[in-house]
Amino acid sequence: MAKNKKDDTGTPAELATRYVTTAEDKGKAKKWFTRARELGDKRQFDYAIEYYASGLEFWPDAVEEACKPLHGCAVARKQTGGKKPGFKDTLTRSMTDKDAKKAFVNALWLFGHEPDNVAYAEGLTKCAARLRAEDTCQWAAGIFQKSLEANSKTTSKQFQSLTTLLEELGDRAVERDETDFAVACFEQGVTLLSVWRTRFPNDHALEAAIKNLSTKLTITRGKYRKGDSFVDSIKDKDAQKDLHDEKLSVQTEVQLDSLIAAAEKTHNDDPDNAGHLRRLIDLLCRPEQEDLEKRAIGFVVAQYQRTQDYGWKQYGDDIRMKQLARRTRKARKAGDNEAAQAAQIASLKFDLAVFKERTHRFPTDNRIKYEYGLRLFLAGRFDDAIPLLQAARSDPKNRAECALHLGRCFFHKKYYSQAISTLQAEIEVYPIPDDDKAKGLTYWLARAFEDNGDAEKAKETYGKILEMDYNYKDVRDRLDGLPES
Repeated sequence: MAKNKKDDTGTPAELATRYVTTAEDKGKAKKWFTRARELGDKRQFDYAIEYYASGLEFWPDAVEEACKPLHGCAVARKQTGGKKPGFKDTLTRSMTDKDAKKAFVNALWLFGHEPDNVAYAEGLTKCAARLRAEDTCQWAAGIFQKSLEANSKTTSKQFQSLTTLLEELGDRAVERDETDFAVACFEQGVTLLSVWRTRFPNDHALEAAIKNLSTKLTITRGKYRKGDSFVDSIKDKDAQKDLHDEKLSVQTEVQLDSLIAAAEKTHNDDPDNAGHLRRLIDLLCRPEQEDLEKRAIGFVVAQYQRTQDYGWKQYGDDIRMKQLARRTRKARKAGDNEAAQAAQIASLKFDLAVFKERTHRFPTDNRIKYEYGLRLFLAGRFDDAIPLLQAARSDPKNRAECALHLGRCFFHKKYYSQAISTLQAEIEVYPIPDDDKAKGLTYWLARAFEDNGDAEKAKETYGKILEMDYNYKDVRDRLDGLPES
């Protein structure tokens, strides 16, 4: 079955369970999708693709909400003369990145900028499969198949690759008791096989693929037609119940304890299986209880010491950062300002150490530079933050945020001309004129004009903010305090 195989990056295919998106992450994603639609309607396709990809990072399986409209923007962009990704883009946006989520977003970006490129369609399908974004994987497989059919230079190996992806997608669906989805995947694979046979009739791998996939389709259809549920044909019903309970968005305490106990036993029985360990850690962290998170961190530390795989240290540091940030939020919500300040300082110190280490480990990763630069800014270390934010600005996802904090660094250093230039340049290209980020850019531009002694430009700029949001920060007080002409 698919769970015993490896994908093309060498990553073990861990579990058959789907990627689970929380309601909170769906809410975040929808905000990105709303902006993306607005930008698409304005024919600002580059920005629309960026926003759809950013939203899909939160909700990878949003096919109708984002994947299809992203594809529409990609096609429209191509028709209006949009440039294809360059060699540098393919290097900086690796579809085989160790981070499955990052690889997926990179594949979305590349596909969005050249939707008829077979390699990008294949890469997107594989990345979605690796992430277990199953609906997106099936949708991308359809795009990949159309690309293969339309391109006369495709190879037999590419047909075999897609057939394997569809077979494994169907296998995972069978394990999840999603029989109709499994049938659809196997049927799609069988349809592909007929195209493969027409294109490469003498391929030796073809006959074995036809026999294997046709057999699976026949068996799955047969089980689907018997009884009320495919689960009747699964021997290990206890394991099926665990998977069902684990997919629920809310578990009772009893359910969660049972799932954790089962996951820990599975890990102990096969300690070398990274997928089992990740499942256990995910369950321990899910309720956001520090005693359970402490256990999770213990497992992560032990795994890191055993394997020396830095990814495990990152995993543990991420859990700890979330813990410390949560303590700050709780103290603020309780109205304990002293505790909130202490928690925030502890959180910032830990974050600084983590991202300093990651910057040394991954010196070309601009997203890490952005995270480190942002925390250096929050710590008031402006001289250290500036070069990192300047480098990180080349990443389109964080470009506006980098410009905002870069401008603020210059402002606090009293380099007003540099602050003005940086903020003005970003405001000119920023696509949404009245969102919170636009207001922030404009506010700090006005502050820079004011402190630089240019009252007229400060008035004009503060006035623009009032037109967007009359109650924004202290804009009215500052505007009233400026000298008359």
